[in-house]
Amino acid sequence: MPSVSEWYRADRMPHIYCTGCGNGTVLNCTLQAASDMGWEIDDTVFVSGIGCSSRASGYTAADSLHTTHGRALAFAT
Repeated sequence: MPSVSEWYRADRMPHIYCTGCGNGTVLNCTLQAASDMGWEIDDTVFVSGIGCSSRASGYTAADSLHTTHGRALAFAT
């Protein structure tokens, strides 16, 4: 089971989220939950759309899809 630090791309840190923004906290909690649940990085894909929150997928060591506006769920299925 990978530790939460293994889920991050160290070369992309520190993140660019604004001070006081919750996106960094949500990213950390998501990766901590994935680690705690025993997910494997190589078996996980993050799908994101447009906007600040979509940058989260670029900070993860897992595969990711950065999709067009409003189409993240369609790409994920």
